[in-house]
Formats: sequence, structure tokens, C-alpha cells
Amino acid sequence: MRRTSEKRRKIQQPGFIVYCIAVLIVTGCASENDKRLQKAMDSFQLEPGLRIELAASEPMVIDPVALAFDEDRNMYVVEDRGYPDSSNGGTPTTLGRIAFLKDTDGDGKYDDRAEFVTGLTYPNGVLPWRGGIFVTCAPDIYYFKDTTGDGVADIRKVVLTGFSADKTAQIRVSTPILGLDGWVYISGGLNSGKVTSPEHPERAAVVYASADGRFHPETLEFQVTGGVSQYGLSFDSYGRRFGCSNRHPIQQIVLEPRSLSRNPHLLFSQTIQNVSASEAEAKVFPISGAITSADFIPKLIGRSHTGTFTSACGLLVFNGAALTPEHRGNAFICEPAQNLVQRQIMHPKGVSFSSSLPYEEREFLSSTDEWFRPVFLQHGPEGALYIADMYRKVIDHPSYVPEEARALLDFESGKTDGRIYRIVREDFRRNNSVPPLLSSKASPQQLLKALESPEEWERETAQRLLLQDKISSLIPELKRCVAQSALPETRVRALWTLRSYGALDDKDIILALADKESGVREQAALLAEELIKQYPRLIVAVIDAAADTAARVRFNSALTLGAIDEPSVIEAMAEVAARDGADRWVRAAVLSGIGSRLPAFLHAFQAQKAPDPQAFASVMQDLGRLFGNAASLAECRLLLKNTIQDNGALNVDHSWKIYTILGLAEGLSGRAEMKAGQHNLLYELLGGNAAAKETRSLNVFMEHASRVAQDEKSVAGLRVVAANLLGYSDFEKAGNLLKNLLGARNPPEVQLAAVSSLARMGDARGGKLLMAKEAWSNYTPSVRSAVIAAMVSKPAFIQLLFSAIQDGAITAPEISAMDRERLINNKNPGISEQAKSLFKELEGGGRMQVYESYRDILVKPDDAVKGKAVFKRVCSVCHAHSGEGGKVGPDLTGINNQPADALLLHILVPNYEVLPAYQAISVQTRDGRTLTGWLVAETENSMTFRTSFGADESILRTNISSLTNSGLSLMPDGLEKSMTKEELANLIAFLKAGR
Repeated sequence: MRRTSEKRRKIQQPGFIVYCIAVLIVTGCASENDKRLQKAMDSFQLEPGLRIELAASEPMVIDPVALAFDEDRNMYVVEDRGYPDSSNGGTPTTLGRIAFLKDTDGDGKYDDRAEFVTGLTYPNGVLPWRGGIFVTCAPDIYYFKDTTGDGVADIRKVVLTGFSADKTAQIRVSTPILGLDGWVYISGGLNSGKVTSPEHPERAAVVYASADGRFHPETLEFQVTGGVSQYGLSFDSYGRRFGCSNRHPIQQIVLEPRSLSRNPHLLFSQTIQNVSASEAEAKVFPISGAITSADFIPKLIGRSHTGTFTSACGLLVFNGAALTPEHRGNAFICEPAQNLVQRQIMHPKGVSFSSSLPYEEREFLSSTDEWFRPVFLQHGPEGALYIADMYRKVIDHPSYVPEEARALLDFESGKTDGRIYRIVREDFRRNNSVPPLLSSKASPQQLLKALESPEEWERETAQRLLLQDKISSLIPELKRCVAQSALPETRVRALWTLRSYGALDDKDIILALADKESGVREQAALLAEELIKQYPRLIVAVIDAAADTAARVRFNSALTLGAIDEPSVIEAMAEVAARDGADRWVRAAVLSGIGSRLPAFLHAFQAQKAPDPQAFASVMQDLGRLFGNAASLAECRLLLKNTIQDNGALNVDHSWKIYTILGLAEGLSGRAEMKAGQHNLLYELLGGNAAAKETRSLNVFMEHASRVAQDEKSVAGLRVVAANLLGYSDFEKAGNLLKNLLGARNPPEVQLAAVSSLARMGDARGGKLLMAKEAWSNYTPSVRSAVIAAMVSKPAFIQLLFSAIQDGAITAPEISAMDRERLINNKNPGISEQAKSLFKELEGGGRMQVYESYRDILVKPDDAVKGKAVFKRVCSVCHAHSGEGGKVGPDLTGINNQPADALLLHILVPNYEVLPAYQAISVQTRDGRTLTGWLVAETENSMTFRTSFGADESILRTNISSLTNSGLSLMPDGLEKSMTKEELANLIAFLKAGR
């Protein structure tokens, strides 16, 4: 048995002198370590009224990155001792291990350690189950168990495999947590997978790109879920799931792909909502020197932003009892790069949440010690908040540091250290005189009592044990909990436990739908879906719930009603849409469930009295798109005729009509049977035999849309919709109008809509308008970028683009590497040869040589004020800084902590390191369009891309002709050709100045 004890360490003594020397050595080492630990404790600044305690430290624990407690309050600690993995690939280390810690005397400090598992590569997550643990360690998820009682796992098996491990250890599957439904949810690590179970070789692999997932701990079935989390996943007390990634501290997974997949024609693929401020707005307030240590901790451009979250991880929605009542329901997030833990207060906002900071200019926990690296948070026994501190000098991965700067950093120091802390109220006192409710020997009644505990850790542990053991004798008591338990958190866990037992019935659901706590009603509305076939009377109950006072109850009710194939549910779904349809999540929830019932839903929705105007317009646009995607042409034609008919003056009160027809045109544009393609599509839909009155109505309608697009008094959003609709007309009718909309006096979003419409028409005359010398000189950077994207996307425009480059109107470096590659590889030999000739200087390799040749500017005089003007001219089209600029690429606010040579490297060699999230993907659609962007979200039905227009565009998979991921950046090579050396030096000075 490999076990050590800090408090009762035995030293072999061959003689008295040797014994004395050994005692002195141990005492001296202990004394020195005590000083280091005290210094660390003294470095903390903690929220007043709380205290921080040391639960374990080196050598009892080393490099902790995750922890979990079993029912006996023993702690499993994941130690990622091999981190960082090699930046150049190679053979992984096998230094990772799982420690099994005990507190033998109940003083709160863990003093006994066993090497539960050794020989792992880069483990990062742990979850107890059936006396053992699941451990995430890409490419595998393991199950380990000790059956002999020696503290060492003798059962060691891979239960799932195929999770990608080709990226750094920062980007891998992690964070296994148990959901109310009895499934284990995991963070995908912003990575992909082809997942199989060695225990079930008969099952097909589950293949996915960047996504979170879940598996059943008993059957080992794996499924892809909503969410794109990096390292951190948490449920609140009512089963709402939240994740995080480096620059996004709190994201809620609002919808699941399985809901969206119900309607294959729904053009919606997103599943997450930013709850907190993100990127440049996600402020932190460090007190360590890390914010000024640029020369020692350089990081990848676009990822590290001092004063804002750069490494958000370990998210926990806290519900323990050992802090104050005000802390319950708050979210806590680790920021190891800047040595702090932040607290955020959650607020309901529609069907999701927003969050805010409880105070300014300070953090929940921060440290002046730059080695303090909090990476993981956990509920613990007695209601404490536990923190895993990896305690490293450098936490960054070498892969995200310029190669020539890596030798300057110490990635090794701290590999023998690590701490685990707990935070409690100042007046909290541990009570060891009362036997704990939970243990591995707990009786069924004790488990039930723990389920009703005011303490979150006891409730979740009790439910885990109940799910494992399925104690059928407790079913009556669980039903009593649903009806009578004082705590709503218990009532909701009892509901889901009954469901896992197969004992949930209609009475339980109806009772829960009447619960005074909306969180319980939310879950009841979801649970009803599985029972409706067995208990049809639940249909009426869920219809009633669709009118609940709580938005999320209505939202979940709409999801459930969408799964019911009964005419009676349509009216209730229409009511939800009319009330809440301004919210994109509600629209997606409702429309995912209407399927083939489009006409019936349209009739019910249009009959709603006094709907919210924005909700009505937004739902009608989505309905129009659904009709265009899925309905028969006859049904589409009827929608067009009914919408454009003259039933009064087409004024702002009827703006929904423009939204509707735009949606219809967008849907129809991808259909093969529409021969006209993009232009004159609506006239083709009317048909050659259309009555003169119908054609006249469409003419009047399009003329009205033209007036709206030009009307400077109209709201910009409506003008954009109208301008986009003109793209489905033809050049004769709309060309001159769109030319006017390109003018600088129009809002940028209107200009971009005009560019998009001209591109959609694909008429060479439109390309000439876009490239006209007078127009080009007036474009802002964002409009220029959109014009270039348009010129590359249409065959009719490419020669015009080439001519502009040859004439010097556009410089070759303004074309992104991805677009250059596409032009060079064009199937048309003429286009390919011209592209090779125009871009030969940029495609000849040697970008690192360019970088080396420019390094001399780093020692020359510079001017940050002048650099700001260079940023606005060259960079702001894609990047934001201090709240201004585009959102195509990463926000560059606060990158002043990076060394100047790192900034120079990534400006001149943008493909040096391209994060998966920002790799450019090129898509060719069946309707002849081409777009380039990075993938924002996807479902099995559709994909959403962030294009160089700065807007998100969704495409049905059925409308995709080809898709290519080059792994390149959207950022073009050769930016040095668009500025002088002096200007480049000034640009870097501006970025270093941080303002």
C-alpha cells in the first residue's frame, strides 16, 4: 500500500544519531515549508466577513487541477503533473495521477494520502460513481475503483475513447459533472471527437466538431449536447447548465441540439448565451504583479488581455451553506493568469440570465503572489467553497508563446507544489460532535434526510447515491418530497430521481407545475414530455404552463408542446411566440416544434390579439424563412400574396411585412426549383400566369421597401431589412438605389446590407459599382472588407477585383490568405493563373523572414498616438479596441502586456498559430454563393458562420455544396505592405500603450 501520513510520518532509525539528523532535516524542511505557506496565506485579499483555510498542500498534493469528494468526505484530487505538454508534439508524459486524501482527525486538514492512480498523461476531471471514479484524460474517459481497501485502484478501464488529444492540454475534454437526469456532462474543451466505448464495440462512433457532451454512467451511451465549453461546467440548483472559456466567464447552455434537430428546416444552430460580460468587457481587478510582467509572460495575441478575463475556468454556481445567504446562486470563476477568483451575481433575464459584479475595483479572492493559480472550484462538505491552486510560476502553455520567447520563461517551477483551500464565513465553526448524515454505510432514510438537507453538497451526494442504488422502497418518500419538502432544491431533485426510478407519474407533474418556485415548474414542464403519451391529461397542464408568469417556464413548455402531435397545442405555442418572440431563444424553441404544421401555426399566430410588435415581426421573418425552406411553392406563393396585398397604407405599423418577405426570399433562395436564383425570385414565385393585380401589388411592395431603405428617419434595423430584401430584386430595379445606400452618410449596417444585396444579385454592373474609384475612397475599413469579400464570392466579380489590384486601387495583402488560396485553386485556369501572378510575392513563403527583417523597428522611436490612427485604418475592420472596431477577429483591448516582438510576429505572420475557433472555413452553397468565415455554432441541420462582414450567417446543411477548412486565419498576410515601417512601429506602440 502506497500511503504517506503528514502527521504520523515514521522515520526508520538505524541509530540514535541518524535519527536525530533525520528529525532535524524534517523539522527544518517543515519549518521552511510552513513559512512559504504562511506567506501565501498573507498574500490573499478576501471578501470581508469570510476566511480562507488551507485544506491540503505540498507534498500532500501537487499540481491539483480538479477535485471531488466521495460520500465519506474523502477527497479525490486530479494532479496534472506533466503540464505543460510539449509544444512540439512528441511522446506524452505519464506523470499525471489521482491522489486519494483523508482527513484522519477531523480538523479540516487532509493528512493522509494514497496514490490512487498513477501513470496518466494529462488528467483534468474527476467524478465519483459506485465507489470508484470517472476521470477525463483525453483521448479517454477512465473508470477506476479500489476493491481491496488499500487506497489504490485495482479496476482500471477505458469506458469511452476518441476525444481529440491533438491540441494542447488546455483544449481537451474535461469537467465531468452529474446532472439531475443522471447523465454525466462534460466540457468538450473546444475540441472535437470520434467517440466510441470499448465496452460496447457494437455501437457506431459519435463524431462531432467543437461541442460539449454527456454520457450515461451505467450504459456508457455518449451524446453530443449544446455548449462549447473549455474548462469549466456547472449546474445551478434547478438543472440549468453553464460553461465557460478563456474570454467568456459565464455562458448558459439554453438549448440542446436534440430540440433544434426536430425541425430540419429551422435555420438556427446556436445553443449558448453569454450571461456575463465577455472579452474586452469582462473586467477583472488583479493585485499581483502579473499585469505588468509582459517581458516574462508573453501570450498569444487575441487571448491575453490584462485587466480582463484571459483564462476563465473552473466555473461554479455556488449553493453551499458555509458562506452567506447572499452568496447562494452566485457564480464563481477562476482567473489563474491574473491570480484571482471572481464572484458574479446572477439575475434572470428572459429565458436566460445576466450577471453583475457585487463590487468594483476588487475581487472575491485575489493574491499578490503571482504563483497563485486557482484553476478549479468545488462544493465541499459542510458547505465550504473549495479551490484547487495549481501553484505555478508560469501557467501559460508554451504553444501560445512565440518560439523565440519560450526560453525566457520558467515552465518548470512549481511542479512540486500545489494547494487546496476552502472558504467559509468568518464565524463558521466545524461541528465534529454530530455524526455526518452521509457515508458509504448510510441507510436509505439517511440518504432521504440528506436529500432534504439545506446543504448543497449533501443534497447532490445523496441524489448520486440514490441514482446509483435505485432504492425502490423510497419511492413513496420521494413523492412526499415532491409535494411537501420545504426546499425547492429538494423538490426538483426528487422529481428527477423519481424519473430515473421509472416512478414519475402525472400527479407528480401536475403538482410540480403548480409549485410556488418557478425553478421547479421549469423542470416539471420538461419532464412532462416523456409522460404525455402515457398520461394525455398532461397536455392541458402544459398548455396552461405556457401562460406561466415566469418566462423560462413558458419557454420549457413551448419545447414540450412542440413534441406533441396534437392540434390543440398550436394555439398555446402561438401565444408564447406572440408574447416572447422578440427573444431568439423563444423563437427557436417554438419553431423547432411546429414541423409540418406551418400553415396551422401561421394562422394561429396571425390571429393573436395585440402581440408584441417586435416579437410579431421577428417571428414572421423566421416563419417566412421556414416557408421558403420547407413549404410547397403553392403555400409559399399564398404567403407572398397574402402579405403584399394592399390592406391599408404600408407604413411602419406594417413593417412586419418586409421582415416576412425577406425571410421567405432567404428560404426560397436555396431551393433548386427556383430557376431565377437570387434575383427576381419573388416575381418567379408569383408565376408567369399571375394576375396583373398581383404583379402590381408586388411592385408596390418592393417600391415601398425601397423607400424604407432610403428613409433616414426610419430605424436602422428596418432599413437594413429593407436593403437586404432588395438583393432579391434585379439590378435594373434596385441598382441605383443600392449605389446610394453605399454612401458614407448612411449607417454602416445599411452600407453593409447594400454590399450584401449587390453581391447577392451577382450582376457585373453591381461589381463595378462596388469597385468604383469614388466609392472605394469613401468606404470605411469595415465596408472595404465586406466589398472585398463580395468581390471574391462571385465569379462575375473576380475579374473586376483583379483589375482593381492591377490598377493599384486595392493592394494584394488586403485579400486574406484563405481567399487567395481559393482564387489560386480556382477550377477556372484563367482565374487560377491570374491569382498566382498577383499574389506571388505573398504566397512565396518566407513570412518568418519578413518578420526577422522587421524586428529592427522594435528599437526605433515610435508614437502611440499616431499608432491609433494606423489601427483604425488597418485593423479596426476586424478587431475591436477599447470598444471600437469590428468583431470578426479577437478583441485586442488590453494586449499591452504582450512583448512587442510577439505583437510583431502575429501581425506579420498571422498563420503562425491559429486558434481552432478562428480558423477560416469556406462554404460554397447550392444557390451559387460563396462565403468565408469562422464557425460560430452548428447543429445537425445547420451551421452559423461569422463572416468578414462582421455578421453571423446561418446555412442549412442541405444547401451546402462544399465546405473547406484550410486551418488558416481570416487575417491577411502582407499587412506590412499597407503601412510603412514607421507606421508599424507606431501601431505596436499603440497596442502596447493599452489605450
